Amino acid sequence: MTKPFPKILGLIPARAGSKGVSNKNMRLLGSEPLIRYTIEAARQSDLLDKVIVSTDSPETADFSNRFDGTSAFFLRPPHLATDHSPMIDVIVHAIDYAETEWGKFKYVVLLQPTCPFRAIDIIDKAIRQIICEDADSLISVRKIPHMFHPFWAYTYADKSLVKALPDVNRSIITRRQDLPDTYFRDGEIYIARTSLIRAGQITGGSISPWINENSFGINIDTPADWARAENLLQAWKDHTSLVSWC
Repeated sequence: MTKPFPKILGLIPARAGSKGVSNKNMRLLGSEPLIRYTIEAARQSDLLDKVIVSTDSPETADFSNRFDGTSAFFLRPPHLATDHSPMIDVIVHAIDYAETEWGKFKYVVLLQPTCPFRAIDIIDKAIRQIICEDADSLISVRKIPHMFHPFWAYTYADKSLVKALPDVNRSIITRRQDLPDTYFRDGEIYIARTSLIRAGQITGGSISPWINENSFGINIDTPADWARAENLLQAWKDHTSLVSWC
């Protein structure tokens, strides 16, 4: 007998305030608000049982509710919509709402609107990976280029350069070929058990890496990031069929 597939919640966090790019979730990237790119990526998934948008903005909620399969029927309270609001509290608030409406979920898939150019199949492939590995959480990562490797990083203190990771490797690695692979979080996808999130962690326990090789990856945080996204947009449209709605 085949084991039933676990129930999975897709969550798109989209508060109105933003210091780097004003009102960026509803700002037009090309001809569409930024958030729509993530809504459409979530709607393409076969494995998300529900997709909800957590926002404090009535405009964003009204826009999100236009699309079949996407719900933004609740507004995030003001104390969860500040620059200092912990994301873990935002996610727990959304889980509480979703589980009141639709019952328990085993995993939550966090999809940030600031990463608009996901590969068409990343969500379902990442979900299958975490389930296959029975991991507690998953994050999408990219390989750090050798010139930025943490073993070659320094901090400046007391008028002197100090190795940023002094206890990891006491001798300097001089050849890039000898550097161990290291990775950085790219923000495209996070998955975690709801039990882990309720314990106060988004990533933790056994962490599965989704090694992302999508060449259009970007996480928009500054005006420079936005300009780069505008430059990438047409190439991304030409590369993927996900944008048939544009």
